[in-house]
Amino acid sequence: MKKIFLVLLVLFVWSCTSKPVMNVQNEYVPKTRDGEQLSVNDVERAILSATQRRGWSSRVVKPGLIEASISVRTHRATIEIRYSSNSYSINYKSSENLDYDDGSIHRNYNNWVINLSRTIQNELGVNAQKD
Repeated sequence: MKKIFLVLLVLFVWSCTSKPVMNVQNEYVPKTRDGEQLSVNDVERAILSATQRRGWSSRVVKPGLIEASISVRTHRATIEIRYSSNSYSINYKSSENLDYDDGSIHRNYNNWVINLSRTIQNELGVNAQKD
């Protein structure tokens, strides 16, 4: 009986670390104080700056698409960030050692994406305040 309870407890604890993969869709890019829209290049610079600040390695694949990866100990995640002058989206691409399975992943991945999106918003807000 104790073995069954222990197995169930381990399975429960293991399952609690897995959450649905979070993608960020169509996050708003703020306008400048003058009401002007930031350029695509401004948005690209803000995203690249945010990825660097958060410890992601990033590269511009083509205009409007950045690929970024983060490695923490033995864990690795790769995302695609699609962007325009109006919005950006962050989508899961691949991972290693994050227990990805059928749309679920270790909760740390979602935290990394949330923090990155917040930093992008911060960078965009700073850029939008420039005259």
